[in-house]
Amino acid sequence: MIRYENVHKYFGPVEVLKGIDFEIGTGEVVCILGPSGSGKTTLLRCTNFLETPTKGLITVGDMTIDAEKHTKKEVRAIRQLSTMVFQNYNLFRNKTALENVMTSLVVVQKKPKAEAREIAERYLNVVGMGDRMNYYPSQLSGGQQQRVGIARALALQPHAILFDEPTAALDPELVGEVLNVMKDVARTGITMAVVTHEMGFAREVADRVVFMDGGVVVEQGPPAQVLDHPQHKRTQQFLRAVDNQE
Repeated sequence: MIRYENVHKYFGPVEVLKGIDFEIGTGEVVCILGPSGSGKTTLLRCTNFLETPTKGLITVGDMTIDAEKHTKKEVRAIRQLSTMVFQNYNLFRNKTALENVMTSLVVVQKKPKAEAREIAERYLNVVGMGDRMNYYPSQLSGGQQQRVGIARALALQPHAILFDEPTAALDPELVGEVLNVMKDVARTGITMAVVTHEMGFAREVADRVVFMDGGVVVEQGPPAQVLDHPQHKRTQQFLRAVDNQE
């Protein structure tokens, strides 16, 4: 479960998040939609304090942090509960796919290398990268690198995975392979928060869609409701623009 309670984020004088309140249930897949600059990625990064929220409460699993009173120990704890899959992969260029997945297991979770290797191999196989374990990022396509990133997140066995536009940096023909892996991940029952512009994925996989604009939640509900029968004028405008681009 992930819960946001009155979450605000300022960058200097600019208020990017203006009192976010919503919850993602345990095992729920929520797609967060909205135009550029709406605060989607900032909200995701505030979830595990990659960005420190200015004000509000954030809960992941059974851990709640008050942004104005948080400690380093609390931040370390909440990061154990949620992992992020980044838009630009964030792989170590000098490490193989296997080593990229193993690193957090050894460094963060302090697992012995033999155990970390076994776990890393298992999750690389899960995402269809079992035959590329010893390849370096430069030897992999963008889609393959992103699948390594998903394996790295899964290997930590978090309470929740945060996906920050995971297909945005991919060539169009590679998008499908990553979305298919994400669909498989969703079927495992893990809690997922997904910032995306992939409307087809949101429609097929999400339990709920949240539309953000201007640092606030404008509308939320089941995909069929928000995507096919949006109630708010701003949501309607956004979806029309997306339809026109397609």
